[in-house]
Amino acid sequence: MSDVTTAPEVAERVTVRASPRTAWAAVSDVRRMGEWSPECRGAWLLGRGGRLGRGARFLGRNRASWLPWVTLCRVLETVPGEVFAFDVSFFGVPLSRWTYRFTAVPGGCQVTEEWYDRRRGLHGRLITGVAPLLTGVVRRSARNRTTARATLVALRDALEAGR
Repeated sequence: MSDVTTAPEVAERVTVRASPRTAWAAVSDVRRMGEWSPECRGAWLLGRGGRLGRGARFLGRNRASWLPWVTLCRVLETVPGEVFAFDVSFFGVPLSRWTYRFTAVPGGCQVTEEWYDRRRGLHGRLITGVAPLLTGVVRRSARNRTTARATLVALRDALEAGR
């Protein structure tokens, strides 16, 4: 997985009373992300339906304020019960990488959500400059830290309630 720094800009984690495979299955069904995320409203799978394998693509539906937007996402890594990662772009410009890691702990698992900023070069600077006008988000790293935490808490609550 290239073109990102070795350390994520944002890394949040939560312990869930569910197996790593159960948590992975929920997260890797990207159509469900809207159930937990304050910004992502869900996803549309591109191509054949079913589980998303490496290289599969989906459209992420997002909204932070008044204007919704769609991003193109490509699955980079998916290992049941261990990791689910995908890159995000907007009109061909790399934006970010999201990685979810699942680690067994006594009584359940730890889910870690990581965000890597992939905005680079002239196109990245243009997107960074225009994005606040479109999304209403001025400080993307701070916003992603807040939404990652909220997403993980909502995911934990849903899984522990059996949803």
